[in-house]
Amino acid sequence: MKKVLLVILIGILLTGCDVFDKAASNKYEAATKRWNAGDYQTAVKLYFELVKEHPSSPKADEALYWAGVTQFLYLGETDKALQTLRLLLKTYPHRDRAPHAQWYIAQIYELGYNDYDRAIQEYKAAAAYTNREVREKSLYSLAECQFRVGRIEEAEETWTKQVAEFPNGQQSHLAYFRLGTAAFSKGDLNASEQYYRKALEQNTDRELVIKTKFALAECLELGDNLNDALVLYKEIEPLYPNPEAIHVKIKALENRIVKKSY
Repeated sequence: MKKVLLVILIGILLTGCDVFDKAASNKYEAATKRWNAGDYQTAVKLYFELVKEHPSSPKADEALYWAGVTQFLYLGETDKALQTLRLLLKTYPHRDRAPHAQWYIAQIYELGYNDYDRAIQEYKAAAAYTNREVREKSLYSLAECQFRVGRIEEAEETWTKQVAEFPNGQQSHLAYFRLGTAAFSKGDLNASEQYYRKALEQNTDRELVIKTKFALAECLELGDNLNDALVLYKEIEPLYPNPEAIHVKIKALENRIVKKSY
């Protein structure tokens, strides 16, 4: 008899869980529908209602995450976004969205407050997660902030760590480009050239390819490799966003080559 009662009790509990999960899913779908329609205020309201009514739902951390991201990116509520994402980390520290929330907290300090020193701390915290996507982009942005505040050697170390760990990552080409920029800023033309060439390997990002080839051409020009620089300038001339500027650059370099041949 006790076994029968236990089975019945378990069945009741499971049915109740199914009802709550269904209600939370419906609320999440309703919020997402409003979000897709551009009604961000209502979407955030519904996301918060979900968390309040179903705090144990698997959708709760997702709801807080999207509420915080929406507040930051679409509603301009930077302070509220920070509070929301910190609430996520405090309430659901081991859920899947925690690493992404930490990355957005770092973004808020970098882009919302222009507080690069604090952003560096937050990106380091984000990079400590094992989530590979978050770790790679956190390392990249960490180095950007380090470079921005003049900690160039630290930035180089961080970008080097990034490309060593994620040689084929989504932001590896950007890291190589920035390593080239860092080397160029120190006058190390050989290292800069090597990094720029690495950034071009299997790079399908058209805008980054143009920027990298232009930077490489400048590097070659300063190193007195004038003909190689000219080839690159002419290669990107049809695609360069400022046609007049690249045209002037090419004409000036052609004149240098002619004078050098005398």
